[in-house]
Amino acid sequence: MNKDHTNELEFAQIEKRLRPRLMLMGREFFGSDTEAEEVVQETWLRAWNVRGRVELTDAYILRIARNVCVNMWRGHRTQVELVDEDSTAITEVTPQEEAEEHENSEWLASRLQRLPQAEREVWQMFYDEGLTVDEIAEARGITVGTVRKTISNVRSTLRTELRRRFFDLRHLIMFILVGLVTGIAVASAIHPNGVVRGAIEHVLGIPEDTTIYNFDDVEVKPSYPGDMDAFWQFLMQSLHYPESAEADSVQGRVIIQFVVEKDGSLSNFEIVQTPDDRLTEEALRVLHLMPRWQPAQNKGRTVRSRYRMPILFRLN
Repeated sequence: MNKDHTNELEFAQIEKRLRPRLMLMGREFFGSDTEAEEVVQETWLRAWNVRGRVELTDAYILRIARNVCVNMWRGHRTQVELVDEDSTAITEVTPQEEAEEHENSEWLASRLQRLPQAEREVWQMFYDEGLTVDEIAEARGITVGTVRKTISNVRSTLRTELRRRFFDLRHLIMFILVGLVTGIAVASAIHPNGVVRGAIEHVLGIPEDTTIYNFDDVEVKPSYPGDMDAFWQFLMQSLHYPESAEADSVQGRVIIQFVVEKDGSLSNFEIVQTPDDRLTEEALRVLHLMPRWQPAQNKGRTVRSRYRMPILFRLN
């Protein structure tokens, strides 16, 4: 459809004619002239933005207004401000809003199908077809008062359903969030390194265990990350025979003892045995390059532990 199908003059005429209906819809939804005016303005912004793609019938504009009311009720009114050729601000509906409006339309349609046929037909004639109360009364052969009461009853029913829908949704989201937070807290309390557990122990005055356990005294031994093949591969790639020691034909086993901390870092290096200081320096250099280890555990807690490592330097 050509963008000029609904020109500015025609658009202004439609706006003037439907404004009372849109204000009435806004008041009925929110009970406030301020929010009703917001419904009107948002409806016309959206209608202006799509005027070149669709025919702006009364039913289409009323459908936009109904979706605006539902979105405002949910509090989801994200908009992208654009500027038209004449520098007039317009509002582009975001993909999220389009999806929500489609969802809202389907929800409203499903609720309308549950209504008695007589009520549903009156509602559709008023909101979808854009007929006046007098026109509906004449077409249905009923009084104007009956038409007004029917519209009011349907509106009240839908508004109640709408409140229940989003009230239940908010509580479901809250329930899920509470469950996640509780699960994380429990997991943290149980885990040896848990923040919550540490906080509880601090409040209760339980001192932190800084004992350095011997290798044989812990239930879960400290270990290089990965398997032993990964450990030996790391050594072969990282260890370099000192040239001066090689020239002097120095070889032998360097044994170094260190502490694997609770976070897997290595500390407290002690030289237990070495044939030469040059080999010792190279062994220490490689140990400082190592990634964090898997720390030891004892009685379900992460603990500090000793580890003794032999590093062999052998000339071919």
